[in-house]
Amino acid sequence: MNRRTLHNVLRILGVTLVVLLPVVLALWFAQIRAKAETSDRLHAFSQLALQKTEMVVYEADRAREKALQFKGTICSFAHQQYMLSVVRSLLYVDDLIYADGTRLFCSTAVRPDTAWRIPPANYTKKPDIAIYYYRDTPFYPGFAMNYMQRGHYIAVINPLSYSSLISSDKDLSYGLYDTKTNQFFSTSKNADPAVLHGLIRQEDAFFRHGNRVYTVAHSAIRPIAVIMSTSYASYYQSFYDQVTLTLPLGGICSILILLVWWRTRQQYHSPRNMLQRALNRRQLCLHYQPIIDIENNRCVGAEALLRWPGFDGPVMTPAEFIPLAENEGMIAQVTDYVVDELFSELGEFLAGHPHLYIAINLSATDFHSSRLIAQIGEKARSYAVNIDQIKIEVTERGFIDVKKTMPVIQAFREAGYEIAIDDFGTGYSNLYNLHSLNVDILKIDKSFIDTLTTNSTSYTIAEHIIEMARSLHLKTVAEGVETADQVNWLRKRGVRYCQGWHFAKAMPPQEFRQWLANAPGLLSPCM
Repeated sequence: MNRRTLHNVLRILGVTLVVLLPVVLALWFAQIRAKAETSDRLHAFSQLALQKTEMVVYEADRAREKALQFKGTICSFAHQQYMLSVVRSLLYVDDLIYADGTRLFCSTAVRPDTAWRIPPANYTKKPDIAIYYYRDTPFYPGFAMNYMQRGHYIAVINPLSYSSLISSDKDLSYGLYDTKTNQFFSTSKNADPAVLHGLIRQEDAFFRHGNRVYTVAHSAIRPIAVIMSTSYASYYQSFYDQVTLTLPLGGICSILILLVWWRTRQQYHSPRNMLQRALNRRQLCLHYQPIIDIENNRCVGAEALLRWPGFDGPVMTPAEFIPLAENEGMIAQVTDYVVDELFSELGEFLAGHPHLYIAINLSATDFHSSRLIAQIGEKARSYAVNIDQIKIEVTERGFIDVKKTMPVIQAFREAGYEIAIDDFGTGYSNLYNLHSLNVDILKIDKSFIDTLTTNSTSYTIAEHIIEMARSLHLKTVAEGVETADQVNWLRKRGVRYCQGWHFAKAMPPQEFRQWLANAPGLLSPCM
């Protein structure tokens, strides 16, 4: 994989990641919200279970207080009836038992001949509190109940009374335990005490175990805690609900990012911005095509041709990007760039070879003011280059507005610059305009030179142009000369100067200097 391909792959990958980022963030946020929602729901149920336990403990204390108010014979029928009336006045107390320590004597309905001794309590607290978890006794046979003792009275409590909750979550399960012994005293019907017991020391407030999620909540009043859980399917349902809210927003954000990226990329890769970057980064370059005096076969100068390498693959010619620069109001920057590059590359060389000249191309817009006269003059003085070593070319179409152009041309000529009409024959010039503009050089367009010896029309037009130039005492340069036949035809008609691939192609500055060093008759007088 070459570097360009790797760059494109990485760019596509980067764009894809950026575009998908809002979607990923939406899913991540949905996951956080689902986790928080599930945790909050479990915590809310945990607090309800703890509150329920407080209510049960409160009623057990009330049952004892009321039972202590009996003044008759213990375990008599009247005593049993009194205890029954206390039980019936309370919601969560199923029975009352009179006891002395671990010996149980009678309940509201049972009075054995001898006291029944209950095994040691699961939880005790001085001076007279004892709690028995899940005990099956003769006083409530066949049911594993909790027995809460304080003094001489024991309140019998159904374990489910501590924590029975009404919930739409059918997968909800829980267990209550005391934090002193870590023993459960109440669990829901679908809870596994063994599994819950293994999670007692879990430090996280919200965690997953197996296919369920859990939360642990502690009472702020008593040494009790609750483990509340639900299935992971419930969590996924919450996640799905959150995704239905966040994912469309993430999708919209992704679309907006994609549109912004596309628009930004479109602007970034617009021809105008690309040209501006090329100017800023000094990516445009000048190539120099020699101009040959065919009478003595010597190079007298060169035309500076601006190139934009690497634009959209192949090299872009001035005919392609100069109109762009003109339309975008950037032509002044391009012209300034050409002047700077010319003197930077060949300023010292021209100073050492005063018989050579360089022709630079200006646009019609450049002839609307005389700012370039001072700019080029300053550059020439700084490099000790003679003014006549710089010639100015403008296309024929640039002279449409003759009245506006004439004063600027006159200013250039007065400053010592020779003016050439480039690509003559393709525009609108006539003999009167040529005379009025007062230019110095006429360059015959390549389109006429290509078919000079094969097309009668080109033959006639070329002869007409040459005759027109001769009548106005203009020097003539033939462009695009590629064959010896073309050279001979032009020499016979009095054309002295030619440029084209027959002699040399346009070359970078270093190659141009090397070509000059190898060319015979290099230092011939200029035009």
